[in-house]
Amino acid sequence: MAKEYSVWDKLANKYDSLWVQKYSLAPTRRKVMEILSSLPENPQMLLLDLGCGTGQLLCELKNKYNRAKLFGADKSSEMIRMAQEKKIGAKLLCINIDRDELPKEINENKVDVIICCHSFPYYKDKQLVLTKLFNALKTDGILIFVQASINNIYDKLIHSAVIRTAEPGEYLSVKAFRKLVSPEFTIKQKFKIKERFFMPSICGFVLEKSL
Repeated sequence: MAKEYSVWDKLANKYDSLWVQKYSLAPTRRKVMEILSSLPENPQMLLLDLGCGTGQLLCELKNKYNRAKLFGADKSSEMIRMAQEKKIGAKLLCINIDRDELPKEINENKVDVIICCHSFPYYKDKQLVLTKLFNALKTDGILIFVQASINNIYDKLIHSAVIRTAEPGEYLSVKAFRKLVSPEFTIKQKFKIKERFFMPSICGFVLEKSL
């Protein structure tokens, strides 16, 4: 039987050159690196990039934090294959967090930082995913989320077009995201990625565990 490819598998070999790199994904990576630079120095931190795609952010992280232990996870086997070809020096995992557990190495050791950029809308059971991330995160760790967000009519219009080129997703409003994460996390910081006026809402959050 021939292998069934997802939309992400089909996009993998051209992902690094898509137009969204310039106005969405690259600005997101710059903001994530800025946030990490503001944290207390921890050269040996454990970090998980959930929805790591072709490993672009992991490459930047490895260049800056060469002693850090990096994990990348993505449900697309082709995305993971492309990331492996970059020889990043991270442990790369092909898992679908909607149904798969994070590896024991992560759940037992706990991680200092979890990053989830632009993949959260595509997870089916978002509450379950949040619980898995809560359990994997150290007590004083942080979780960085960035994703497209529908907060007005313009956002809704743009995302109706995006759905035709990507997997159907649920682009939560800021209000809905706050409500979803509130049982387990506290929002420490909120920010926006707005590289050009025509881009829809891209909202980011830094979360801490609620104690």
